[in-house]
Amino acid sequence: MAIIYGLPPSPYVRKVMLAHVFKNMSYELVPTFPGSEEASFREVSPLGKIPAYRVNDSFGFSDSTVITAYIDRVNPENALYPADVNDYAQALWLEKYNDTKLSEVTSALYFQRVVGPAFFEHTTEEERVSDLITNIIPVELNYLEKALASNNYFVNNTFSIADLVIGASLMSLEHANFEIDNAKWPALAKFATAFFNRPEVVAQFNAEKSLINK
Repeated sequence: MAIIYGLPPSPYVRKVMLAHVFKNMSYELVPTFPGSEEASFREVSPLGKIPAYRVNDSFGFSDSTVITAYIDRVNPENALYPADVNDYAQALWLEKYNDTKLSEVTSALYFQRVVGPAFFEHTTEEERVSDLITNIIPVELNYLEKALASNNYFVNNTFSIADLVIGASLMSLEHANFEIDNAKWPALAKFATAFFNRPEVVAQFNAEKSLINK
């Protein structure tokens, strides 16, 4: 059984865990903080970043995008990456956009309201929260609303890695009690509701909530 090193509140670890569930692949989660010096973790994550992945005693690697691409090749069931080259490029772009810009801003609010106070004795900075909610996050939601248009999914109206990673980032907003306004972003609000109601996502969300509330 493959091992995932990391912590579920990380959107990148969440991405990898959900990818395994969507593809009906089992895994073992080894709770690991970024920067850990634990030897077996460092063997597969030389930079100390999470998530990291161990396939067996002699092979492993790190980076959420590398991991999801790898498992999609290992197990073609419920493919996450489209076969059509144009759709493939679009899915890759949205994954890159999510893993850089979108996750940055959603994680910022998630840290201010949830992760920081729960794990790092961080006092929420209300001015920063206000700026994120009023000025920063809406810009990205506007982009997603336009990219989604009237479809249920982001690429060729078929579930792909793009939907998985964007949904995983929106889970951070859900944890932080940010409501996606149906009047401003109707397509995105519909997408988020459908994603959050998937049984595997509900299980992941509740597990994260239990961990945070310990």
